[in-house]
Amino acid sequence: MKRLIMLLSVLAFFAVSAAAQDFVTKRNGEDIAAIVDEVGPDYVRFRLWDEPDGVTYTMLKNEILMIRYATGRNEVFDQMSSLAVAPMMKYKEMAKVYDYRLYQKSLYDRYSPVGSGIASFFIPGLGQMICGEWGRGFAYLGGHVGCYMLTGISAIAESDTLVLMGIAGLLAIDICAIVDGVRVAKVKNMYMEDLRKSGYYGLDVDLYPSVNYVRTTSGVQPTAGMTLALRF
Repeated sequence: MKRLIMLLSVLAFFAVSAAAQDFVTKRNGEDIAAIVDEVGPDYVRFRLWDEPDGVTYTMLKNEILMIRYATGRNEVFDQMSSLAVAPMMKYKEMAKVYDYRLYQKSLYDRYSPVGSGIASFFIPGLGQMICGEWGRGFAYLGGHVGCYMLTGISAIAESDTLVLMGIAGLLAIDICAIVDGVRVAKVKNMYMEDLRKSGYYGLDVDLYPSVNYVRTTSGVQPTAGMTLALRF
């Protein structure tokens, strides 16, 4: 009898635990067992049910069909009314909507996260500039130059403390510039992808230098030129 009572108690515990989780249903039919933390005007923040102390994910409402709460209440989202993107958004606004950790590479990506990171490795802030974030890029570059000057002046003045501070500042700014360059590229790619899907941004035009090979009487010769790329 005691064993039966214990077994029933365990089953009841697991039944209550299973019912206490929320389910986020995406528009592709995928169910995510989750703990919903926040439902914003255009986004939903949640943690995975089996990782309650893990990463908090942010997903746009237009990617979600509905949420089934542990209380039994269902919340259905309208795809068009929940669209959060608009042309000419600033990066600070994009960063509030998009979680760079949810980025998935696409053939239509305009910016390369790896390329932006490498660019900022050689010149702090260059990766941000390549992505069109000139102010953000110059801020990193200015910080790098400032720390470099502090290190040089401190070395001339033979101030070991300030030299160490300058070197530490250089390392911190350079690392942050690399990481931020990668994140900026990912967020802007996600933003531009949603613009294309929403119909705001139907045509992408790129003009960039290229090298073509032309066959001549003396053989194949490289010829510099410009390439115009149109993406619909």
